[in-house]
Amino acid sequence: MSLNLITVFAILAIEYLYPTLVKNVYDNGLNKTIDFAITYFVTVVLTYYAISYVRKNYDIEKKSVIDQNFAIERQKDELERLNSEKDKLFSIVTHDLRTPLNSIQSYLELLSVTDLEEEERKDLKQKLLGITKDTSDMLTNVLLWSKTQMEGSRATLAPLNVKDVITGALNVEKQLAGNKGIAFEIVCDEDLGISADRNMFELVLRNLVNNAIKFTSKMGSVKVSAIPKGKECHILIQDNGLGIDESQKSKLFQLKAASTYGTNNERGIGVGLILCKELTELQGGEIWFESKLGEGSIFYLSFNLVDL
Repeated sequence: MSLNLITVFAILAIEYLYPTLVKNVYDNGLNKTIDFAITYFVTVVLTYYAISYVRKNYDIEKKSVIDQNFAIERQKDELERLNSEKDKLFSIVTHDLRTPLNSIQSYLELLSVTDLEEEERKDLKQKLLGITKDTSDMLTNVLLWSKTQMEGSRATLAPLNVKDVITGALNVEKQLAGNKGIAFEIVCDEDLGISADRNMFELVLRNLVNNAIKFTSKMGSVKVSAIPKGKECHILIQDNGLGIDESQKSKLFQLKAASTYGTNNERGIGVGLILCKELTELQGGEIWFESKLGEGSIFYLSFNLVDL
């Protein structure tokens, strides 16, 4: 704009001061004025649109840079969160693996160097079996969760008969409940179908039922039931065990949850519940719970109903 103004006024000044340098092609002053006005108007309009175009592109570029910086900041925050969770997970796993492995070593040493009565030997073997299974379950959950974090997972949804899957997937858990003196019950209609990934669904189910057994005392009960609710199927895992403290409820599906012990001192670090939440949501389902300390807990799974 400055260059345009300087050029126009310079030409007018030269014409005024040195009229002989400029050939007069106008019949009268009015035509000259109209021609100058139109020329200047067109110049101003073109200049305006040129500057607007440049400014618009500048704003777009500036917004793009701001969005990129925002995305980088979000990625940075996410990486910091994941690193924090990873560090905490490794710290917990390192601590919680050492304890059961030390116990296994002590029991094995006791069995190998001490003459024990048959009843004592049987009791030690049961304890060894329990510790080994808990440690194996914990490692399985940690490895699966780590894999989902690094590689991601994809659910392959298919129609599943709920009763068939629940009955087939929980044979071991039913036996564990019996060994612990806990009543175990499955309540489900024969023809109830859901859309889910079989492997993921079984893993979630086993984790939740294992937790229910872990935190339920002898002579307690664990019940797995499936109830159709409109277009959804609600699967309930209910126990009358220890329940969940209020301070831990909001942290239950996060690594912020504190390590817990079952009624037979079974160790839990909460990774299983994080895995349950992630795998359930991958299948398009939902998970939530209700619990009262000292009265037990109910964990709910919700999946879409389908015709079999």
